Amino acid sequence: MKIMDKRAIKSKNAIIATFLALIKTKPVERLTVKELCEKARINKSTFYAHYHDLQDLSAQLEAELVYEILHSLPRNDLYSLKTSELFAVDLYQALIRYEPQIELLFPNQKKELLASRLDRAVKTYVWNKYPHLRNRVETEILLTYQIQGAYYTFLNSRNEDQTIVQEVIGRIARALHTLY
Repeated sequence: MKIMDKRAIKSKNAIIATFLALIKTKPVERLTVKELCEKARINKSTFYAHYHDLQDLSAQLEAELVYEILHSLPRNDLYSLKTSELFAVDLYQALIRYEPQIELLFPNQKKELLASRLDRAVKTYVWNKYPHLRNRVETEILLTYQIQGAYYTFLNSRNEDQTIVQEVIGRIARALHTLY
């Protein structure tokens, strides 16, 4: 891991803060590196010392958000076979907590991207932790239902009574878990 000096950290933080402020007003596709650098009061060479382009910056922030979401789950392990039915509820709650960041980094057309990144990150973790389950169709399907179900419930039920939503997610996850 590369260690950055204080100036580099300050510059990178300025880039990120400015980028996040700018994407509140317009999509990434309409931003330019020049505009970001002017607003962040840095040189373009400073930007390029940290990122290849704006898409690289966006992708890194998206990956960091997925990491934060998954590592904010309240259980000791990201996923446990003994508590897999609780995972969907925990994931749903984490998505609710991170809603403002999700809305900012994954606007309308990028919603599917977050779902696939969550899916890939959780499955990578589970396959590394439980390699004997890697080729089990049942585990693959159970994980898909838990991850995608929690995510799409988050997208479609944010304005519903959260106690009921989480209770239903828990009941469905428990029922799925007992089937496999």
